[in-house]
Amino acid sequence: MKKFFIAIFYIIIVFALCSCGKKAPVETSTASNDASAKVEQTSTTKETTNTEVKAKDAIIEIVPPDGWTPVEGSVIPVQYMKQTASFMVKSEPYQSKDLDGVISEAKAIFEKSFDGVKFESEEEIEVDGKEARKMIFTCEISSMKMKFEYVFLFANEKVYVITFGDLTDTFDSLSSDYEQILKDIRFK
Repeated sequence: MKKFFIAIFYIIIVFALCSCGKKAPVETSTASNDASAKVEQTSTTKETTNTEVKAKDAIIEIVPPDGWTPVEGSVIPVQYMKQTASFMVKSEPYQSKDLDGVISEAKAIFEKSFDGVKFESEEEIEVDGKEARKMIFTCEISSMKMKFEYVFLFANEKVYVITFGDLTDTFDSLSSDYEQILKDIRFK
């Protein structure tokens, strides 16, 4: 049980601190013309949570598969947990103007941030009709073996990152959930 709580703690810390680059301050506002992040959660008829996030010009819509619960109080606009797994969506201030450059920047950041980084795969995919790059890697964090799937795409001229992470031993058990999330997510 103690290992479970440590794993959850490390996953949240990793996503909060090492999600690809410098973080811009997030302000929450109820003003409709404000360009800062705004999160609205509503229940759907399937008893799941629908999250819409307006981050400047982008609205991110996702209804996650059963069992994913929103992380209350998170500074990340979209973040959910299921057991020890986590997924989040946020924009990142990469300097590159194409996905190949973004991948190169991300790899350099990961290699500096994590121990024992091993890049397993990288592929071109499509998310919400947009060209995207999916990268899967493993690493070690405080003697715990972790596995991550990062999906990078451009929406409204900004880089967005969809991140899935879990312990290496349990990561693959939720791969159908990750695929469903990538199929259903919308950037407007």
